[in-house]
Amino acid sequence: MSSPTLSSQTEIKEFLRPLLMGVEEEELDVLAEKAIVRTLPAQAIICQEGEIGDAVYVVVEGEVEVFKRMDDETEHHLHYTGAGEFFGEMAVLQESARTATVRTTRPTTILEIGRDPFLEALGRSPSLGIRIMVRLTNRLRDSDQQAIAKLSQANAELTRMLHRLERLDRTKSDFIQVAAHELRTPVAALTGYAQILRGDPAVQGTSNLRALVEGITSSAERLHRIFNSILDVSKVMSGELQVRRSPVSLSLVLRGIASDFMAALQERHLTLTVEGFDELPYCPGDPDLLYKAFHHLINNAIKYTPNGGQITVSGRVTKAAELGRCIEVAVQDTGIGIAPEDLELIFEKFYRQGEVAFHSSGTTQFKGGGPGLGLTIAQGIIVAHGGRIWAESPGYDETTCPGSRFVVQLPVGSET
Repeated sequence: MSSPTLSSQTEIKEFLRPLLMGVEEEELDVLAEKAIVRTLPAQAIICQEGEIGDAVYVVVEGEVEVFKRMDDETEHHLHYTGAGEFFGEMAVLQESARTATVRTTRPTTILEIGRDPFLEALGRSPSLGIRIMVRLTNRLRDSDQQAIAKLSQANAELTRMLHRLERLDRTKSDFIQVAAHELRTPVAALTGYAQILRGDPAVQGTSNLRALVEGITSSAERLHRIFNSILDVSKVMSGELQVRRSPVSLSLVLRGIASDFMAALQERHLTLTVEGFDELPYCPGDPDLLYKAFHHLINNAIKYTPNGGQITVSGRVTKAAELGRCIEVAVQDTGIGIAPEDLELIFEKFYRQGEVAFHSSGTTQFKGGGPGLGLTIAQGIIVAHGGRIWAESPGYDETTCPGSRFVVQLPVGSET
């Protein structure tokens, strides 16, 4: 289209005539009289999203861009509009706020026609209404196609990134597993040599040597536990956790765990009560894995319960909608609790509640150090047994200590 010079009402009328074909001369005269010629520089905002639509615009010369501002303040391009094309009519027709912002891309001349004269002309010219509806329909179709194309592109990119992340995750898991295996071997040898030294009469007779050997032994044993936890998590993540089922007495398992923690409980003046397990049926499961799972759960309760607190492990037979008849084990503590938004996150690997005492070398010290893998391992073991595990807590507070409760359900099948 040529670049007309609209310096008079007649020139405006002749410019509008082919665009508003079918409109009566009188209506064209009114529109030409009401139209305002505006010449704008590049990047000038003509109308903004959220404003009330009180005018319709026609590009005489130049180009405008229609775009939306997103919540993160970025701009999403919708389309360009060039000479001889209308914009802004949707808000006028719907009597609503504008849904997009329009700005010039270069020096541009536009006609601005007020809402009332435009609607009056539209009401007297059905053909004009049809053309505008066709134009709007085509614009919506183009926008839909553009959105579908961008969505397809985004989905393809997300798929590529997901595959890449999966490969990286597998590579990371493989590295961690290999590294843990390689490191565990010399640490096991170091532990063995330290234990030999600990039993040597010369070491036992020298307090300084005895203290050094005890430090080496405890540190090596701690490293060994960490490597074992890393390997367990690696098996959980890769789906390689093998469950060798046999009838398991949870009463024996939990009393054995209680015995293991007896020294730590006495040191911190904690009370551990195990109740309700003597009359429970045997649980079909892997005794070693179940021992690990409940060991981690009780260790977690000990770690996040202040000195002098109470930990109760209770068992009962119940029925669950998804599992049927099952054994339910609850580990209740009087510890610092869990924030509602963290009830799911606590089972993620390396996650910890609150600030950890990194200076602490004991896994049973209050908020003591550790790799943050225990609950991940426990969850993986329970799920591998076809069971469920979840956490409950009124909230997190290190002053009032509202406590937390971990619940495990393990299916046992119908009663025979």
